[in-house]
Amino acid sequence: MRHHEIIIVGSGAGGATLARDLCRKGKDVLILEMGADAFPQPLSIATSKEGIDIYQAFGAGGATVLCNGNGVRALERDLAALGIELQQEYAQLEAELPVAPIADSLLSPEGSLRLLDIFGAAGIPMRRMPKFIDPAKCKGCGMCSLGCPNGAKWDCRVFLNDALTHGAEVLYHTTVTKVLIENGRAVGVEATGPGGVERLTADVVVLAAGGLKTPLILQNSGIEAAGQRLFVDLCEIWCGVTPDIDISREPPMQLVYTEMAQEHRISLCTVYVSNRKKLRYYFGDKSELFRNNHWVGILVKIGDEATGRVFPDGSVSKRVTDGDRRKFEQGAAQARKLLQTAGAADDSIIKLDKIYGGHNGATAAIGEVVNTELQTAVTGLFVCDASVLPLAPGLPPVLTIMALAKRLAKTLA
Repeated sequence: MRHHEIIIVGSGAGGATLARDLCRKGKDVLILEMGADAFPQPLSIATSKEGIDIYQAFGAGGATVLCNGNGVRALERDLAALGIELQQEYAQLEAELPVAPIADSLLSPEGSLRLLDIFGAAGIPMRRMPKFIDPAKCKGCGMCSLGCPNGAKWDCRVFLNDALTHGAEVLYHTTVTKVLIENGRAVGVEATGPGGVERLTADVVVLAAGGLKTPLILQNSGIEAAGQRLFVDLCEIWCGVTPDIDISREPPMQLVYTEMAQEHRISLCTVYVSNRKKLRYYFGDKSELFRNNHWVGILVKIGDEATGRVFPDGSVSKRVTDGDRRKFEQGAAQARKLLQTAGAADDSIIKLDKIYGGHNGATAAIGEVVNTELQTAVTGLFVCDASVLPLAPGLPPVLTIMALAKRLAKTLA
């Protein structure tokens, strides 16, 4: 293997965006991806020792392939307070990408359009969720989080392919185990691929393997502070049967309520689950109650306390703290109000037993493991994924990770 200027570990929101921008500036980039160049990729679930399911995704495009395509600014003020201004990067992304409030054509008159009228009349500021979705291609099948089958949802495979067009190389099925360090400087990585264990050298190494995998690589490389804190943006779902509201033929997570997001790190959005396998996963033995009824789901997402941990053996500890429960209680009160306003009878409103998370971060946090330039104490070793976020946003972080990647690309170029 020849020497490269920059090795990027991971091809998701951080890795693919960084690779695209660097290759467009003439940099020599090698991307290492533990997953496959396949679509759709399977969802991976890591269950914490306390029983919390934590979502992951591996393969070309990373978690952007299996997310719901929500493009919102998260932690904007918090990062700015640390000296990380992302206004320019956000503006560039929002101008380039198909991110816009979900189109009227994707919302049905008997569904979310009616809900907007109902909530508006009640003085509840629900708004359309910003989406990476082409309304001309969307069929409203609800398969966003399983890999859009119609090519309507934008994902970071677009940036990855752009990077390849501009000279990047990518190795799939290649798992990085540690960073090679000499005299306090990163000089490459050790990885296991189809040909066995390899040592790949570079001037700069950027880890963008995700909130659960990046800290493992850092720990194996001697950075013991990694993995000490973990948030996952914990979620729970409330549901209510409505007499005449039908959102079953719309993309999921259509409308969002963010009035509690900045101060309390709680956001709520409408959801509907049509896939039978997912229905059983979320609803369990309650799934029959909703299968043949008009119902509205309200997803309560909280910015949970970063008290979890990723251990060197790959196991994870993550529990619901007393502070998290108080946030869920606040979110639940608002969720019930939204469902009642939508016409759901009190005796039809239930909370699903499943609590889960999928925005995994703070395991290499800014100010603890990396500095504001996203560099570790090891010269030439950077991190660019949700691991660097210092606290849970309670909002989708994809756009923020991409903005951080664009900022880092300017530094490395």
